[in-house]
Amino acid sequence: MRVLINGFGRIGRALFRILESTPDADVVHVNDPLPAEQLAYLLKYDSVMARMPNVRAEDGALLVNGRRVTLTHNGKLPAALDAIDVVVNSSGRNNSRASLEGLLAAGAKRVVVSQPLAQGVADKTILYGVNHHELRDAHRIISAGSCTAHCFAPLLKVLHGRWPVLRGYMMTVHAYTSGQNIVDGGHERDPRRGRAGAANIVPTTTESLLAFEQVMPELAGRITGMAQRVPVLNGSNVELILELQGAASAAQINAAVKAAAEGEYAGIIEHSEDPLVSSDVVGNPHSVVFDSQLTSVQSGQTSLARLIAWYDNEWGYACRLGQLLNTLK
Repeated sequence: MRVLINGFGRIGRALFRILESTPDADVVHVNDPLPAEQLAYLLKYDSVMARMPNVRAEDGALLVNGRRVTLTHNGKLPAALDAIDVVVNSSGRNNSRASLEGLLAAGAKRVVVSQPLAQGVADKTILYGVNHHELRDAHRIISAGSCTAHCFAPLLKVLHGRWPVLRGYMMTVHAYTSGQNIVDGGHERDPRRGRAGAANIVPTTTESLLAFEQVMPELAGRITGMAQRVPVLNGSNVELILELQGAASAAQINAAVKAAAEGEYAGIIEHSEDPLVSSDVVGNPHSVVFDSQLTSVQSGQTSLARLIAWYDNEWGYACRLGQLLNTLK
């Protein structure tokens, strides 16, 4: 599979590392505003993912493990994309239906967007491990949802199958991202995100609910939520407060999640019995690291349950993105 990555930020570079160790997929082209020397530097050295050897810039391209990866800049993609199997748009820009269809018209066979998209923009939203079995050849423009949706959707899928979810609230305590400011300043959408990301807890919105409702429409309108961006480089968690139909106990919920992690959701959910903090999940490839010590339930005719799950908001998501691309072969 020949992959073009449009936008070589945190997810683009993590995905590159993953695909570089995948025998059936190669990133053959990258489009990003930064010059070749800076792109090579950022791929080689990373504050979270550590060093990637055998990377350098040469004649305006990347040379990785002796393989040449061509580059373009400032949105100037190659005019013809006939040799590209999948364009991954991880730029956060140009995600209108018309723009994405333009990539198909230029010759790309599939387009995958690494963020939630409004209803009708993508042919299908796929959270790998939850609904990837619904992917069809006719789905040419695909949204891969968000890292947060990948964390809480599997848990809701597991619980809803045994104790129907009546309503709930989701809070993600999320590592700050490049969409925030380092020091106080303006922000085009959210004044709170304009405040210094490394010095504040920043309450804000989350796009994850959009992706979740597209994947699990049976729960649309039942789950609300928000995000708190916090001063850590990586490693986030989700708190779910759920009203479940019927009586449940913390032990029963933990057992159900553990069975799922050892069965249908192996590789997607990890069941942990250890006292975790955020740095413990950095580099973890699972979508969900379920913190069973923190499950609590008030049970009656309905049950009010609280669950905590951790996730590496970069690497875990990029692992699912890589699996999704391999499904498109």
